[in-house]
Amino acid sequence: MSQYDSFAEQYHEMVQNGGPENAYRYIIGQLEALSDLHERKICDVGCGQGELSSRLALLGADVTGVDLSGALLKYAQEKTTPVTWVQDDAMELKHIPDAAYDYVVSSVMLMDVPDHRSVFHACHRILKPNGIMIWVIMHPCFQSPFSHPLGDGSRKVLQYAPQFWKSAGTGTIRSTLGAFHRPIATYINDFMEAGFSLIRIDEPERLNSSVDQLPSLFGAVGKKLIKP
Repeated sequence: MSQYDSFAEQYHEMVQNGGPENAYRYIIGQLEALSDLHERKICDVGCGQGELSSRLALLGADVTGVDLSGALLKYAQEKTTPVTWVQDDAMELKHIPDAAYDYVVSSVMLMDVPDHRSVFHACHRILKPNGIMIWVIMHPCFQSPFSHPLGDGSRKVLQYAPQFWKSAGTGTIRSTLGAFHRPIATYINDFMEAGFSLIRIDEPERLNSSVDQLPSLFGAVGKKLIKP
């Protein structure tokens, strides 16, 4: 996600204005439902400017935030919360040790990488036995290149094919940097193929339904399988 270097200031402002808030709430809610986070080791893969990592640290977790963008990590390093910041590629996590974390989280990031399978495998490696991964993506049905709001709370979906895309308009993250669109089945099957058992999937309700009333996010929770 080093492409975010050129978009770091605008992305930071978007986070400050609550852009990814729904994803943060979902991830924190799922973590708190699993256990007390005090001293739990969590790796936030694709941490961006560090908002989610910082919130998790405030809840008592021992957090490592990983991102490839040095510009975004500069914002993260300005935070006062005790988080370990690491510049690394989510598809490799070569600076992160094996079997080191209780939880791995990924907030609205998997669509930014060309090889999401490598991210799943890298996250599986760094988790302890029975560790949990929670990930959230833009909803592949309703936040895709051929999905258009109709103004009445609904959307028209014209195509569902995997592809790299950029949205119409100018100045937004997706019109500037684009994203990799993949069907839900691709993500789920590749998650399980990487060695995770699926615990649950969710489509969190929008916090702001002024554009439409359909879910903008898709989330999943899985447990690292222990190989026989």
